[in-house]
Amino acid sequence: MPTIITTTGTSLLSNASRELNKQRGESFADNELQNYFKNVGAEKASAETKSLLKIASPEDEVVLLYTKTHNGELCAREVYRYLKSKKWSNIRLRELPLEENEAQFERRGLRELVNILIEEITKAQRENQEVIINATGGFKAEIAYTTIVGMIFQVPVKYIYQFFQEPVTFPTLPISWNVNLLLEYEDFFAWIDEEPRKDVEVEQRLKAIPKLERNQVQQLLLPADENDEIMLSAAGDILWKRVAQQRELAELIEDAPPSEIPNADKIASSIAEDKHHFPKGTREFAKKVAQVEAVEEIIGGHFENTTMKRIKKIDDDGSIRLLWADNEKAVNITIRTTARGQAQTLKLRDRYIRPLLK
Repeated sequence: MPTIITTTGTSLLSNASRELNKQRGESFADNELQNYFKNVGAEKASAETKSLLKIASPEDEVVLLYTKTHNGELCAREVYRYLKSKKWSNIRLRELPLEENEAQFERRGLRELVNILIEEITKAQRENQEVIINATGGFKAEIAYTTIVGMIFQVPVKYIYQFFQEPVTFPTLPISWNVNLLLEYEDFFAWIDEEPRKDVEVEQRLKAIPKLERNQVQQLLLPADENDEIMLSAAGDILWKRVAQQRELAELIEDAPPSEIPNADKIASSIAEDKHHFPKGTREFAKKVAQVEAVEEIIGGHFENTTMKRIKKIDDDGSIRLLWADNEKAVNITIRTTARGQAQTLKLRDRYIRPLLK
């Protein structure tokens, strides 16, 4: 049974007001909107019912997300009533506490939308249900961020333009979204995700990040507010929660299989024989990495002018790139493993490789 997560807007009120010649702000009598459904038909009455009739069936689970406004709640409840009257049995309403205050909408409202969408996606996936996002209803920013969540969490998004008869599907992308920046500086992202942080504290922590990456990190933050506080943007929040979801998934999947390569043969000769004046401890570090069963090869790369040890990148093919450093310089090291996919590679990174950098 699929779960259809549906954003709801106020198209029902707009359509009914126009059709029934209502004055601006004029209210509707009891059952007037239900009678409107019956008179004009569900496809014409609202964008939500038009899309659901094309996308879902009465047996599916439908979650109607509505904004915390009088009109938003009214429309959602009338759509709910209509579908219930047509024997749609698995429907529930969920309020989106989106801020009407323009200044707070970007800071709070969009993050709440993102959090609730991801919560509903995760809930359905835990129950092994197919998930579809129906982004036909709602205002433009809501639809835009709903689509971004779907793409990053690899959930298909469906949308019906007002003049179309059939839904357009934004398919899941056949790639994993690059979350390496968040993994590389995960201590920073975990810290700022806990609560809004003072501008001066954020600036101090950002100084420890190289300039290029610092600029990329700042793109995932909102500007300081009137209280001089900074928090993750909605886009940053989506990516950070994707990392958390992949970690949760990693705990449910098998470990990467052991390599058949002997430990001594896993280390490239340039490291084993210390041919390039690597940072102190490189060979000893490589020997420890080689003891990890899933590791197949450890290769040295170019040097960098930093003294910060950190994991820089993981790839779906199981490779892990990191920096090993002493007090003078750092060397890039690539570790090839038997892991496959982002979740399994992340599990190997977290459980076996990252502790060796401490």
